Amino acid sequence: MRIMIGSFDDAEWTRVYQQCYEYVPAISLSAPPPLFLSFSPFPCPHLIKNQNSNIRPGGWIEQLEASPYIECDDDSLPADNILRTWGPALSACGKRAGRPLETIDMMQDAFRKAGFVDICEKEYKWPIGPWARDQRYKEAGTVNYQHWMSGMEGWAMWLLCKFGAPEPWSHDEVIVYVAKLRAELQKSRYHVYERARRVWARKPFPEEIAERERAEANERAMANQRAEANQRAEANQRAAVKTEEAVKIEE
Repeated sequence: MRIMIGSFDDAEWTRVYQQCYEYVPAISLSAPPPLFLSFSPFPCPHLIKNQNSNIRPGGWIEQLEASPYIECDDDSLPADNILRTWGPALSACGKRAGRPLETIDMMQDAFRKAGFVDICEKEYKWPIGPWARDQRYKEAGTVNYQHWMSGMEGWAMWLLCKFGAPEPWSHDEVIVYVAKLRAELQKSRYHVYERARRVWARKPFPEEIAERERAEANERAMANQRAEANQRAEANQRAAVKTEEAVKIEE
């Protein structure tokens, strides 16, 4: 098993990619905190594609990510509350940086393009703070609250100081912004959470890959045959029209 969290230097990546594993869980590689896509030169699709060659046939890969947006399903968080600016602000910075933070919505497609099969997913609402009634969610929210309170400044500093709008923010502006966010997160009457998604998939066995390639080749051949048949039909139709026009001219 290989657990990947955060970012690695080149030597660590080389060591990871030289080994094969039965199970590779990738945890919090993007957002929030959007550390991985913000600071690492290895975007998520590239990571998933490379991991295909480092998992034994029949082995599994799993990825857990969270959304950069702070959300609320009831009216406890006012529409104009500063907490609602966090997700849009950082997401816009990520786009300007050329490294989108919405990995939570990209995982399935990345797994599929990398050749994994039996792709499954499960979504969660991860509370920020101990406001939930269910004890499990209350504990998860308590941990996540500390995660946010201690991490927001680091998550925001690079993005906002490099790609803030309408111009890059100053260090002091980020400090003030984060202080206001922390003050609002301390209010337990706000039932806020972040979306989280877990996606897992299996690396196919060689015979499965061969069967899939044969099926894809057959499908391409049939598509080509249909296209050629359509072209012949269109050519015959054009020829018939020309013949009909020639007959009319002779008459």
